[in-house]
Amino acid sequence: MTQSTYSELNRIFHPSKVAIIGASPVADIATLALMKTKIKDNVFFVNPKYNEIFGRKCYASVLDIEEPIDYAIIGVNANLVPKVVGECIQRGIGAAHIFTSGFSETGLPEGHALEKELKDVAAGKIRIIGPNCFGIYCPRSGLAIVPESSETEGNVGVIAQSGSVAESFSYFGKTKNLHFSKVVSYGNATDLDCPDFLEYMADDPQTKVIALYIEGSRNGKRLFEALKYAACRKPVVAVKGGLTDNGNRVARSHTGQLTGTPELWKTLFRQCGAIQVSNHDELVNTVAAFSHSPLPQGNRVSLVSNSGGFSVIQTDLCAAEGMAVPPFTEKTLDRLGRLVPRAGTSIGNPLDAWPIFYKVFQKEGSLGDIVKVVAEDDNIDSLVFMFDQFRYIRRARKHEAIDHMNLVTEMMLEGSRYCRDILGKPVLLSVSLDPFLEDDEDRRGNLMLKNAFEQNGFPVYPASDITIRALARLYKYAAQTGKAL
Repeated sequence: MTQSTYSELNRIFHPSKVAIIGASPVADIATLALMKTKIKDNVFFVNPKYNEIFGRKCYASVLDIEEPIDYAIIGVNANLVPKVVGECIQRGIGAAHIFTSGFSETGLPEGHALEKELKDVAAGKIRIIGPNCFGIYCPRSGLAIVPESSETEGNVGVIAQSGSVAESFSYFGKTKNLHFSKVVSYGNATDLDCPDFLEYMADDPQTKVIALYIEGSRNGKRLFEALKYAACRKPVVAVKGGLTDNGNRVARSHTGQLTGTPELWKTLFRQCGAIQVSNHDELVNTVAAFSHSPLPQGNRVSLVSNSGGFSVIQTDLCAAEGMAVPPFTEKTLDRLGRLVPRAGTSIGNPLDAWPIFYKVFQKEGSLGDIVKVVAEDDNIDSLVFMFDQFRYIRRARKHEAIDHMNLVTEMMLEGSRYCRDILGKPVLLSVSLDPFLEDDEDRRGNLMLKNAFEQNGFPVYPASDITIRALARLYKYAAQTGKAL
């Protein structure tokens, strides 16, 4: 992307003053969202039905606003959109997000005609996002798409053809400890399209990983080039919506774009180096791993578990995902033999050492020391905790369970930080939040562990298979880009 094009898009994501055209004090999502962010004092309302909104002057037309406006959010009747865009051009506004639907996505001749009219009006005079989309969420500038959007800045960029997918990321982000650099829902892509945003986020220093949801494209060659450009610079994790016959039909009616065959998209992602996943949950889980973890230097993983039986299942899951669970070196086995109680344990990889969770302090070392020993093994590239049975600790410790869990958590974090921050090896955690755990104390203990690891920047997942699959995505990306040894 040229510097001038990058600067143009950067100004769109970071406007100084915003006009909401079609603003309402009742059910207008854009108004409610922006009035909760840092940009609220630089928002201007436009709607001839109101004299004021939220105690502020409401203008009959964008032409009546005296101050310069950088960015317009348009939520008026579809038939009025071309006229309003023309007024934005007259006013000197550089970009507009069109929330309104009723264009080519309807499949109706009048919808296609209206979109063509919009393109003709806007051509070369103003940049358009949409129509039929949620627009931009950028915590740094204060642009938001829903009132619940966090103002915390992060390193995840999201490009979504669907407004609801973009919206859901802001909700899922809270459950996965994800924070965002930029999120854009671009809808029908009358002007700015997926390739524009891919190239922009590829060059954006604030964005570490890109999540992509796409249904179709009007320019396959341009998409290929932009996707390859982005994937060469940072991880791009992609979901293609509409791979089945029925999904394809729905996708065509959603944005009015051609979708292509599953084989075509699979080939496109593979040749470009993007990581294709199958659904939204997997998209979020994979992005969480890239957002929080260093890349593993190989596929060799150590599993630390509190269950021998489950560790066998987890080893099989690793093999299915192309991950190895190798034996520890003799040096590691010797060191562990002096730290881990022998009775009821399996000193190997997986490390089934449930007594160490009860005996936090030992004469010759702590739980944190044990984790460090495992992390230092030359045969190990990454570490996964499988910790789903807090109720056993509760039974063993009785009334001291929560205090004991605090100690367990801190020891695990001490070793995990050493593994990630000093040795550069990823650490992922699987912890069950099953609502059918025996009582509130069980859930409280598991939630405590989850929250503590997330607050320290570790990815946490609710089940073993999800955790291992996320780690496998990290390794496969590292291997295909040559970033693994």
